[in-house]
Amino acid sequence: MEGSSQKQKYRRQRIIIRIVLDLTIWLAASVVAFYLFLYGKPYERGFFCEDTSLSYPSIPETISTHVLVAVGLTISLLMVICVELLNCINGKCRPRCKCSVDVIFCVQSYIVFMIGFLVQELFVDAIKNKTGALRPNFFDVCKPQFNTTLCPGYISEYTCAGSDNKEIRSSRQSFPSGHSSLAMYIAIYFSIYIENRLNIRYTRLLKIFIQFGLILAAILCGLGRIRENKHHSSDVIAGFILGLAVAIFVYTVLWRRYVKEKRVKNNYKNSINKPRDCFCTCARPSDIDPHTSASVQNEYTKRVENGRSSSSTKLIELQNDDNQNILVTSEIHV
Repeated sequence: MEGSSQKQKYRRQRIIIRIVLDLTIWLAASVVAFYLFLYGKPYERGFFCEDTSLSYPSIPETISTHVLVAVGLTISLLMVICVELLNCINGKCRPRCKCSVDVIFCVQSYIVFMIGFLVQELFVDAIKNKTGALRPNFFDVCKPQFNTTLCPGYISEYTCAGSDNKEIRSSRQSFPSGHSSLAMYIAIYFSIYIENRLNIRYTRLLKIFIQFGLILAAILCGLGRIRENKHHSSDVIAGFILGLAVAIFVYTVLWRRYVKEKRVKNNYKNSINKPRDCFCTCARPSDIDPHTSASVQNEYTKRVENGRSSSSTKLIELQNDDNQNILVTSEIHV
């Protein structure tokens, strides 16, 4: 007894230490990403003075970065809740799996999502500051002052006459599109999550249209950045690819390894995929005659599990057969 208690105590301490270390690392990485996003200094590259791709007017953005992050996190939470509610509705007449298993799976999946979210942000902010790509509205935002006698050559020395320093800094962070990357990451991650977690029988199209809706929303978000002159087409495409790559990486490396998705999924399916009626006509303990022999009850259970019986009709037939066997046996003895 003492040895087992010591092992449990050691195991709890190890789990606590692991959680504290992982949380510390995640917070440290979050601080780095937050610093790069707010205070990172992009590379100041030059331009061709007659570059029409940088001459688009500045348009107020429809969805800011803060709004996108808030909406993305809200949608991610709603996706987890909706999937569990649909599973609950689908399994109304079926044995319920343990609540602790569901909660652990959802929490672990969301933790993995947040890790991928942070990785995606680190990649985007680091690449933006390193490349210093100019946005399509750069000339309108920066209002560069330079020696015009150098035109139509390449201008490397200039000063921005614009008054909004924040917008000037942002105008040098075009590649890749952070909106496109984040939107596509959320769409692909939860498309995979829905594919592996949502198990419903009453419709085959709901899962497909939810996944299609997520991906379509991500594409529209990226196209909106082109329409608002915030990004070039190549920036948006690169953002889509980056979000897709991070989502697949997170799923294949982190989710399968740490969430143990296969084991949890199999346990969940075993608990809900028993073939029973969908209109609450499933067999109840009260349907079984207490005088029915154990062999008949076992036979009925096997038939239900194998999908050959879905109501109490078979049980009645088995009980009648059992009663006839008992009568025949008693006549023989007489």
